[in-house]
Amino acid sequence: MKISDKIDNIELKIRHLASRHDRLQQENNDLKTQNEHLKTELDKQRGAVSALKEKLAKTQGVLERQPDKSPEESRQLRQQLDQYIREIDKCIEWLNNG
Repeated sequence: MKISDKIDNIELKIRHLASRHDRLQQENNDLKTQNEHLKTELDKQRGAVSALKEKLAKTQGVLERQPDKSPEESRQLRQQLDQYIREIDKCIEWLNNG
């Protein structure tokens, strides 16, 4: 094999590697962007879970401090508490699946 053929072959390989490098660089940038987006979404969901846990704790505190409430008020508070629990469960499920 001639030296010029070897050089041509090396140049071809270099071009191929440069092209592959560019594609991988772009893919890496895309993945970094996607990762940042997912981190932002995760932070939002964690904030929502935290807020719901706070509401839940407050509602539970109200239930514990006021045992002499009427059955209707207790039922409403229990429904509100159940709703908070469902919302927290949805957020946790989303976090686990995300």
